[in-house]
Amino acid sequence: MSSIQEEFNSRAGDFQMTPGEYEGPLTINRPCVVDGGQSTLWAKTGPVLIVEAEPVTIKNLRIEVTGRPENEETAIAVRTRYAHTVLSGVEVSGRLEGFAHEAASWELPPVIALGKFAAGVENTFALEIDAPAPAALRCTMKDTVLMPDRLVCGKNKIILKTSGMKENTILYGEILVITGVTRRIYVSGKAQAGAPEHHEQPVVAPVVCPVSQTMPVEPPLEIVAPITDDVQVEHIRRGQRMPVGNLQNKIIKLVYDHQSASQSLEIDSYVFLLGADGRTHSDSDLIFFGNPRSEKGDVWGNSDSVRPMVFVDLKKTDAWVNKIAVCFSLYGDDSDQNFSLANEPMLRVFDGEKECYRFVFSDLDREKTVVALEIYRYKGEWKFNFVGAGYHSGLKQLCESYGVEVE
Repeated sequence: MSSIQEEFNSRAGDFQMTPGEYEGPLTINRPCVVDGGQSTLWAKTGPVLIVEAEPVTIKNLRIEVTGRPENEETAIAVRTRYAHTVLSGVEVSGRLEGFAHEAASWELPPVIALGKFAAGVENTFALEIDAPAPAALRCTMKDTVLMPDRLVCGKNKIILKTSGMKENTILYGEILVITGVTRRIYVSGKAQAGAPEHHEQPVVAPVVCPVSQTMPVEPPLEIVAPITDDVQVEHIRRGQRMPVGNLQNKIIKLVYDHQSASQSLEIDSYVFLLGADGRTHSDSDLIFFGNPRSEKGDVWGNSDSVRPMVFVDLKKTDAWVNKIAVCFSLYGDDSDQNFSLANEPMLRVFDGEKECYRFVFSDLDREKTVVALEIYRYKGEWKFNFVGAGYHSGLKQLCESYGVEVE
C-alpha cells in the first residue's frame, strides 16, 4: 500500500484526500490546495506536515503528533517556510512553526478528568487555561455551559457548569480552543448518587499580556457576541429587502440563535445555491453537514448544532447562481421537536465580530424548518430578502421545491 507521500507525489495540481487516517510525514512541495476531507494525518513524532511551496492552502484536516515529543522539533504538527500558507478548517495537536498570526505552542491538558460528581443537581468546576494568544472557546457537550466563551492572553479561569444529570450518566466530550486552527481538550466525568457536589468559583481574574507581547491574531470567524440590546444593531421585519452593500466584498457571517429554549434543540443549517429557475444544478449545490463547503468555496457552514453558522463569500460565487437560500431545520422526525420550543429564534447577520442585522422569526410555532434569508441578484446587485417562512413537514418538501431529491 502506497504512503500518503507517494500518493501526493503521483498526482499533479490540487490534492483531495479520501476520508480516513494517514500516517505522515507529508511534505507539500508544489503550489496547491490540500483538502483533507475531514481526514487525520498523524505521526508519532513531528514535523507531521511540512510546506515547502507557495501558495498552499491546507483545509479540512486534523494534524496530530501522537507520541510523547522529546523536544520542540519533534512536537511540530505543521511547519511552513512561507508566511502566506493558509490553514482552513484545520485541527492540530502539536506545535505550529512559521505562522506569523499563530502562537507556536499551546500547553493545553489533553484530558480534564472531573471524576465523580453529584447526580440530580447542578455542578460547577473551575478550570484554568494558560493561553499564549486570544482564542474562542466552544463546548461540545450537551447539558453543560462553559463561561466565558473567549480566552485572553495569559492565565484564564473558566467555569464548566453541568445540569442536573441523571445517576450513572457518563459525561464525555470536548472543549474546543479556536484561533485560526482548532485545538481539542477532552473532558470526562460521571454523575453518581452520593458523590460530592461541586460549586467551584474562579478565584483569580485573567491576567492580560501587555500589548507589546500580544500576537497579531485575527479574531476567528466563529466568535459570536452574546445577544444584547445594542442600538447599533438594526432589527429586521419579515419580508424586508435591502442591498447587501459593502458586505458583498467581505465574508458574511449568518448565525442562528435564540434567547432560550424549553429543552435542548439540535439545529442544522442548509444552504441552497439556486439558478434563475429557482432550482439547484446538482445535489452538490446543497451545503449542509454532509457537504459542508460549496465547490467554489463561496458558502460553508460549521458543525455546531446549538448555534449553527453559515459563511458566504459573494466574491467567489459562480455567475449562474442567482439566489442563495439560507435555511435552518431541527434534527429528527419527531413533530414535537419544533420552533415552538425556542424563545425568540432569530437570524443574526455579522460583519466580522460586529452584528449588523437581527431578524426574529416571530411567526414561527410548530414548524420544523425555516427559510431564514435569501441573498439574490437584482440588476447585477446582490440584495437581502429576510423571509422567515416555516415548514411543518421539515426538510423534504423544501429540498424537493429546490430540485434536490430526498429519499
